Amino acid sequence: MMHIGFIVGTIISIALIVVGIIVMGLAKIKGTKSKWAVWLIVIGVVALISAVINFNLFNA
Repeated sequence: MMHIGFIVGTIISIALIVVGIIVMGLAKIKGTKSKWAVWLIVIGVVALISAVINFNLFNA
């Protein structure tokens, strides 16, 4: 049985984390601060944790 929710959640969370890291790096190069990049990373990590928890709950 495929776990579409886990796969989609993982892809979205990884995309959010990668975009947040890229934007944070670009902001650092420009010498500015980007609060929304930090929020993207935090939301991506929380989404990844949620996907793992849901995957483990439904496979128990």
